[in-house]
Amino acid sequence: MIKEWQLTSLERTQWVILSLLSVGSLAFWDKKITIGVIMGGIIIILNFKALRRIIEGGFSEGGISNPRSFFFKYSVKFLLLVAAVAGIAILLRGVINLVAFLVGLLTIFLAILAEGIKGYRHINEEGERS
Repeated sequence: MIKEWQLTSLERTQWVILSLLSVGSLAFWDKKITIGVIMGGIIIILNFKALRRIIEGGFSEGGISNPRSFFFKYSVKFLLLVAAVAGIAILLRGVINLVAFLVGLLTIFLAILAEGIKGYRHINEEGERS
């Protein structure tokens, strides 16, 4: 139950960071930058959700129930992510700013970093109380 709560906290943190990056991108007064940040963030958040479902399905009964199926699903998901990122970068290069798109893709890294810092602070606060 605790692991589930932490995962939803990570997903929530991703959306908050994407919102902050999107609002921050408005300072550049360029819609290409804002669209790039939003599209990159949404792609990486959807990728994280897909990865979560694949891993939960693979380990649903205490271990990898079918290693070939797990590997195939994970490989297909990874290739779809690469295709989506490359497709958007190539097809929409005039519509989005590629650097802003890459910044949007960083939302998962920033969310994991924020959750790690939050967890570290929580552990330190409990240690000081004892």
